[in-house]
Amino acid sequence: MDPECSRLLPDLCAVLADPRQLVTDDTCLEKLLDWFKTVTEAESSLLLLEENPCLVNLLSHALKFRDVSSRILSFSLRLAGMFAAQENCFQYLQQGELLLGLFGEVGPHGFPAWNVPSVRSSWIQGLCSLAQHPSAEQFLIECGAMDTIFSLQGDSSLFVASAASQLLVQVLGLSLQGRATLQLGSPDGDWPSCAQSVVSYLEESLRSEATPQVMQALKVLTTMFGRCHQPWTEALWMRLSPLVVCLLEKDPVPTAHSLVDLFLSMARSPVFGSSDCDLWVTLAQTLSRLSPMQAGPLALGILKLHICPQALRTQAFDVLLLPLACVLEAAAQPPGSSGLLDGTGSSPAMADALLASTSSCAGLLCQSLAHLGELQPLLHGPRPWPQAPLLKATVTTLCVCSGSAVPVSSMGGRLCRILAGCVRVQRAALDFLGMLSQGTGPQESVTQVFAILLEYLRSPESSPMVLKKAFQATLRWLLSTSKAGGSNDPGCHTQPFLRELFPVMQKRLCNPCWEVRDSALEFLTHLTAHWEGQPGFRQALLASDMPELAQQLLQDPEAYVRASAVAAMGQLASQGLHATPTGPEHPGAQQKSLLQELLHILSTDSEGFPRRAVMQVFTRWLQDGHTAMAEDLEQFMASVFQDMLASVGALGGHEADCY
Repeated sequence: MDPECSRLLPDLCAVLADPRQLVTDDTCLEKLLDWFKTVTEAESSLLLLEENPCLVNLLSHALKFRDVSSRILSFSLRLAGMFAAQENCFQYLQQGELLLGLFGEVGPHGFPAWNVPSVRSSWIQGLCSLAQHPSAEQFLIECGAMDTIFSLQGDSSLFVASAASQLLVQVLGLSLQGRATLQLGSPDGDWPSCAQSVVSYLEESLRSEATPQVMQALKVLTTMFGRCHQPWTEALWMRLSPLVVCLLEKDPVPTAHSLVDLFLSMARSPVFGSSDCDLWVTLAQTLSRLSPMQAGPLALGILKLHICPQALRTQAFDVLLLPLACVLEAAAQPPGSSGLLDGTGSSPAMADALLASTSSCAGLLCQSLAHLGELQPLLHGPRPWPQAPLLKATVTTLCVCSGSAVPVSSMGGRLCRILAGCVRVQRAALDFLGMLSQGTGPQESVTQVFAILLEYLRSPESSPMVLKKAFQATLRWLLSTSKAGGSNDPGCHTQPFLRELFPVMQKRLCNPCWEVRDSALEFLTHLTAHWEGQPGFRQALLASDMPELAQQLLQDPEAYVRASAVAAMGQLASQGLHATPTGPEHPGAQQKSLLQELLHILSTDSEGFPRRAVMQVFTRWLQDGHTAMAEDLEQFMASVFQDMLASVGALGGHEADCY
């Protein structure tokens, strides 16, 4: 320790120990703990305490007065644990029974400060620091700390309960460190006393009829299997697995989400990675026992595993496909011919869940679509990706939601009534439809995709968010189909779609809802950025009124729309698509008019978004050597800086960050 720090340390400890000197700022105590941590990592904690007895006096002070400050008590608990992390220092503190007073059953639990969550959390943090060596293991048993750790698993503070769960895992790992599986797995297995205490607590909790207590035990096991990959974890599972499996036999299965987390944590551990492991049988059983909604996250987790039996992967994939298969069979196909499940029909449980209510149906479909979307980029699927059936199922789902589907059964009719106008499912389906553009499909399916997208873009019933998702999916499909044809230019199938799309976009640019106008402008900007140099796109765009409408939106009352209009016009103008020339006698009139409008926005707009968008456009024009810049660059830059200064002066200096 630095000599100057050593000289000041007694006075510092005296201030902290003085109840008349109230410490109101936790920050200084946290910095002190950080400093002590640096010191103890660099030198012996025992030497530090021997040379500075004021530190031991400070720790003892925390136990002398029942009304000790919660801040000082928390500080003392964490500092004591930090010192006791070194075994020789631990034994030194034990001589005066200081650690027993701080962490034992006769410790601060009866103090008023114990009711403060930060004190309980500091008690746990102190023990986490302390539990690093064999002496600490025996101390935890003898001082009675284990009972307190068990009780804190259900603490009213979530932070304290979570920290107590982490501590229990650490204690179990410390106790079983270096133990062989064969030693623990035998009938007369030699479980250390500390580990035996923890395992007995877990067994009692798993047998409990109280759901919170079962969840606490499952959470401890999930953390433990996720963090500890030693051979003894297999012996622990052999001992506890019968109790866990018993939970699957209850109807309904309690704490299903906690069971899913536990099994996936185990499946990711190298200890349970062998193909003949009993865990895979338990996972298969769990998939069949859980409700469709509960089984989805487990199925997704299984399909993301790098090591997993093929039969289990197929079962998990079918769980995710079932909701879409039900929709396809109910609304568009004869039973059993969806093409998603290799000829097997949908399950009665899935059909019942879909038809139970709008919320149940929407939840299942949205979960299935989201999970399949996560799997789509992965290459290690259980079988070939069913691109064509998934396209058909997604389009059918969108048709059901829009009311354009023709049901072929009573179940289909009920499904159409449940999902009619369901924005949540529409958004999820459009997102997934956009992801499916990364794959290929038969031309008939692609035609159906463009048809349903155009239907949603045209429909007055489409909400602003649904329209935004429809525009995003449309962009992805337009770009993917053009690339599939070997060119970035709109192909023979895309060109007719554009001729139908542009009139729809013109109406959306005039929509009373600003979110719709904003989405249409963003779509126009992105489409132009990809196809600005393609003759087919240029011809279709210039034949429409969109450039003029986009320029009119520079005066829109909504700032977000003005900013999007600036971006769109900047993109159009960079390729000469923003407007047709007014005549041969004024070849640059339109460009100068747009430039003046943008400069006007820069100097007078009261909102930061449009002004920032103008600066981004000007920056891109300068980088690309735009003709409006090339004519008189010096004059242009002077105009920009003049307008920026005028804007800052008129709107206030705090607006300068908008540029």
